[in-house]
Amino acid sequence: MVFGPRFLIQAGFIIAVAVVAGIADVGTWSIIGLVAGAWIVVALVEIGLWFRHAAAKRPVRAETPASPPVVVRTETVRSPEPPRIAAAPPPPTPEPEPEPEPEAEPEPEPEPEPEPEPTVAYLPVNQEPREWNLWELERAVREHAGDDIVQNEERAYLLVYLREFAGPDGMLPVDFDGLVRDAFGDLLGAVAT
Repeated sequence: MVFGPRFLIQAGFIIAVAVVAGIADVGTWSIIGLVAGAWIVVALVEIGLWFRHAAAKRPVRAETPASPPVVVRTETVRSPEPPRIAAAPPPPTPEPEPEPEPEAEPEPEPEPEPEPEPTVAYLPVNQEPREWNLWELERAVREHAGDDIVQNEERAYLLVYLREFAGPDGMLPVDFDGLVRDAFGDLLGAVAT
């Protein structure tokens, strides 16, 4: 048995009657009587729907009165000459549409000439021990990162480590001059003095 919307409406009706009776604070036997009455109403509706459905399925027998026999009179008629139908010539076959001419392929655009790399003239680095600016070193590492991933990572970690020793202005003490020259030697020409 499949429960459809009609069943849900009927069940909801019976439950609603019980809830309203409970809220109205009537006695237990009254609630039982009201729910039983609601169930009887639902049963009567179902019986009525069943009868209607059963009546719709019964075949309808319609008695037709006997009709008198029909007399058909036939006469033979000769036509003078059967009409001749001239065969129409077949329609001309349409000419095929000409194929569109292929569009000329556009010439490929010439590849742009690569921009020349800027030439930077670096001044020779003074060999005397000096203080280095950590922020300038970081900028030089960012701008001149090479293809050597290991070297780039080593320099990045070293810069993080050196932040502990840099002053508020980013200057490293002279004691780190040798370390800076060893780790960043090829970039020192790009660091502002």
